[in-house]
Amino acid sequence: MTPDETVDLLTVAAAFDQRTVGEGDAMAWHAVLGDLAFADAKQAVLGYYAETRERIMPADIRQRVREVRHLRLLKTEIPPPPAELLDNPPAYRAALHAGAVAIADGRDPEAAMQAIASQARRELEAS
Repeated sequence: MTPDETVDLLTVAAAFDQRTVGEGDAMAWHAVLGDLAFADAKQAVLGYYAETRERIMPADIRQRVREVRHLRLLKTEIPPPPAELLDNPPAYRAALHAGAVAIADGRDPEAAMQAIASQARRELEAS
């Protein structure tokens, strides 16, 4: 999430709890939430306020995003990496990891795995 998206996220929260948002708030929240995807964090804020009247904090958002990522992994099977990586265990493991991260992010695992395969091909050609 970018610093501007963090401000947008705080603006969404402020629409529910009337908090004031200053530059210091945005910097602090970005320090804690900057590694999250904005769409996931925004959905976490909306879901939170659909269930409670309590003021949301960064830990609440991180917890909800962690749960969403976990559910995505539970609901989606990680496809096998490209067969060309069978003779390259480190690249095969990297492709599996990239596929899992892509699923958790809500992205296409095949594309992430193909990127690893392409990188492995380039490294093989360079050596």
